Amino acid sequence: MRSKGFAAVSLLTAYHLLHPKPAILVISADSSGRASGMIASWTTPVSHSPLLVGVSIAPARYTYQLVKSSREFTLNVLDSRYVKQVNFLGTVSGRNRDKLRESGLTIARSKKVKPPHVEEALAVLECAVEKEVEAGDHVFFIARVLEAYAKPEFFDEVYKPEKAKILMHLGGAYYTTVSDELITP
Repeated sequence: MRSKGFAAVSLLTAYHLLHPKPAILVISADSSGRASGMIASWTTPVSHSPLLVGVSIAPARYTYQLVKSSREFTLNVLDSRYVKQVNFLGTVSGRNRDKLRESGLTIARSKKVKPPHVEEALAVLECAVEKEVEAGDHVFFIARVLEAYAKPEFFDEVYKPEKAKILMHLGGAYYTTVSDELITP
């Protein structure tokens, strides 16, 4: 029996049906400390205890090489004010250029991992890779969160939706943000 009211969605873009998702800046560094990063919307918590998160990265990405070799990265949650920087970081390779510097974001030293974070982030998670899972054309890195911090004006146990306008990726060069409304049952 056919469902009424639905239209077919191409399997090439069907993952967009699971969006919007936060556009997270993943930063890693090589052995000399040269950092680069990429935007990933395929990030997720995977365990409370221990606190583990996952990020899916295609092996063709330069950031994949950095994470694979260093086994560390930071996850940086940015807000809608940085949509131009996020789009730039998500569309330009850092393999042959310093795209973090070019983005205009402020690089800062992290507390427990070598890869830096950005000062403009609403929140930062410092992570150490524990496991890699091959997942089709991507590798899913599962990492332990070693340190986490957030700006209290935007976060108090949960993000404050009236202030934290987390940049959400819809697909391609399309983004949105959260509503001011806090919805409870």
